[in-house]
Amino acid sequence: MTRIAYCLLVHKNPKQVGRLIRNIYCSSDFFYVNVFGNNFTKEAWKKEFREFEGDNFFVSFEYGPSWAMFSVVDGTLSSMRRFACFGYDYFINLSGQCYPLKSINSIKGLLQDKDFAYMENFKLPAPAYWANNGGLDRFEYSYYKNPFFILGDILLNKKTARTLGSLGHGPKMFIKLPKLHRQLPYKLEPYGGSAYFCLSKKHVDYVLEYLKNKPNLIAFFKHAFAPDEIFFQTVILNSVLKETVINDNLRYIDWSKKGVTPAILTIDDADNLLNSPKLFARKFDIESDKAILDLIDRSKG
Repeated sequence: MTRIAYCLLVHKNPKQVGRLIRNIYCSSDFFYVNVFGNNFTKEAWKKEFREFEGDNFFVSFEYGPSWAMFSVVDGTLSSMRRFACFGYDYFINLSGQCYPLKSINSIKGLLQDKDFAYMENFKLPAPAYWANNGGLDRFEYSYYKNPFFILGDILLNKKTARTLGSLGHGPKMFIKLPKLHRQLPYKLEPYGGSAYFCLSKKHVDYVLEYLKNKPNLIAFFKHAFAPDEIFFQTVILNSVLKETVINDNLRYIDWSKKGVTPAILTIDDADNLLNSPKLFARKFDIESDKAILDLIDRSKG
């Protein structure tokens, strides 16, 4: 049976994260939970994770805020390194607001004996997907966290502050400066896509080995915008493994509302979710709608 190494990148609602883990947990799999930010105490998180304690379950509180920052890539790489010597078949990264649409046996069955990377990808520039020079702005400028953006967190809720900032109103989250050397190092071609993927172990091993001898790559991406949506695509799609990448991340995500984040999925999305062939979906919020998760669980039989 397929063994999975899960990297969970979470920042809110420990109870929802606990429910997610219970729905994917298998004692033969591996779990690394990266908790970002300070929205809850460590005790609240540890209480929710207590039932999973074991040699296959790790928790890190190493990172602070994460939205559009390199810390998400850093947390993912930490998970990959932690699992490097473990005998798993697939590496799957999830946010705390993801949820499985299929049973764990169905997920393992679909990945059984596969050797692909399931990763959304597109070559940049890609104006059909991203604005700002088709996404090349993410590479061509250096982005630094605005030290005054905390004002937005105080005066507005974070989502509103972030949205206003992206529109040029109110405090902007990042200070954007032109790069002196705009080219990607190592003659890489830029690629982008969703931050969520399913990678076979050979793809993860390739990433880790590649980075051992390419120190300038991480330095370059540390000040890119939303590097979690460009870093792994750029490394893997420039490699000899390119032909083993399937352009599908196996996630149902609704971007129809054209916001800076995907739509929150509710009971109104039930038909689409229950009929989807995808393995996972996001984003859910049990404070907005818990009933949709209950319905998904019942559909798994």
